[in-house]
Amino acid sequence: GFCKLQLEHGYILLKVSKNIVREVEIFNIKDFVINYLKSLDDELFTDAPKSKVVDAVIKGASQHFVNGYLEFLETKQLEFLRDTKDKGFLFFSNCFVDISKDKNEVEVKKYEELEGYIWDKQVIQRKYQIRNTKSEMEKLIRNICKNDEERILSLRSAIGYLLHNYKDSTNAKAVIFLDEKLSDGAYGRSGKGLVAQAVGKLRKTVRLDGRNFNFSRNFLFQSVTLDTAIIEFNDVTKKFNFDKLFSVITDDITVERKNQNEIIIPFQQSPKIIISTNYTIEGSDDSTLDRQFIIEFSDHYNKSHRPIDEFGHRFFDEWNNEEWNNFLNYMIGCLQLYLNKGLIKCAHVNLERKKLIDSTSEEFAEYFESIEQGKEYLKKDLYANFQKEYEEHIELQPVRFSRWIKEAARIKGLKVMERKSGIERYLKIGAAEVLDKLDYSLFEEG
Repeated sequence: GFCKLQLEHGYILLKVSKNIVREVEIFNIKDFVINYLKSLDDELFTDAPKSKVVDAVIKGASQHFVNGYLEFLETKQLEFLRDTKDKGFLFFSNCFVDISKDKNEVEVKKYEELEGYIWDKQVIQRKYQIRNTKSEMEKLIRNICKNDEERILSLRSAIGYLLHNYKDSTNAKAVIFLDEKLSDGAYGRSGKGLVAQAVGKLRKTVRLDGRNFNFSRNFLFQSVTLDTAIIEFNDVTKKFNFDKLFSVITDDITVERKNQNEIIIPFQQSPKIIISTNYTIEGSDDSTLDRQFIIEFSDHYNKSHRPIDEFGHRFFDEWNNEEWNNFLNYMIGCLQLYLNKGLIKCAHVNLERKKLIDSTSEEFAEYFESIEQGKEYLKKDLYANFQKEYEEHIELQPVRFSRWIKEAARIKGLKVMERKSGIERYLKIGAAEVLDKLDYSLFEEG
């Protein structure tokens, strides 16, 4: 069952058993050979005892278990079964399920009906049965969304999007789990990690430390393999450089590993992205916003009120088989919802305010909202009034204040119009369609 799979650069070693494919290292092949020899009956070894044959294989390992020798393994072209635009597949220990856009019911199928190969990590080591009983996951999602049906549908559609491993270049987004609560520092404990874990129970997920992640380091994605479905950036900071993820979200991903050939994973097979954070992602330009789908998490769960306090046990680790089945059916329902409705947007609670604070300051956010729209101001007067009202910003430079004005207007979807009269600069802030109609010839010079 051992073979090679050719990649754009080099190859990887695989073991194929029926329709299940596993990526292996050389030590896996060594283990297999030794265990195979040890499992044989002693009577088969007529020229030398079994132990001597095993010893001979071990002593000859430097000849046999090396790339130059193993490259003669058969190269196979494997057609992997993947989700399509209108279909999703999930694999369990006793069956696999076929979820279709145009069918209300999921189809439960036997592995004999499998048309194509799948990775071993795609198989969820749970037995699946169709159930209609409510899941604890459903209650958790309802609490996170404060029982707001619009928010619940939005979060469920995001879960479905992540579970669907089909990738569409016109709809490639990072799903961002963001704390709704306005706070100075990292708030957390709102359930973001638990929802990401839930997705990881059904799709292979690589979790990266968002706090210490540095895009300039070597071997950034060395833990990502061909069967990785999700990359989760956990708890990223305010300075997380989202721009660097653009190509990962919308293009192929290059995986570099120490002392190994790099692997280029084509866009259609590359992982989707989850980012969990308490801070808004920097940038309000179209390119940044088009690559994000943001879900706000309420503070129903926090450091004083955790899911374990409410449910009386840990999610996943302390579930019985019945609750696992309820959970699997709920998650399949999320995938079904996404196939039928796509990503469902909802009105955000504090996103705009958080963006404003994260891009400027809490004091400036408050001050900006007090500026009357459509009224003309001397820029230096706005600056002086801000410093007078908020003395902690007395060192703020005029250039930075101007930048904050423009960034705040962009976040709020407003337009800033400026004019110069002598050495003075005037500006108006307001809705673009209103300001565009202004006739500046009415303003006198000086």
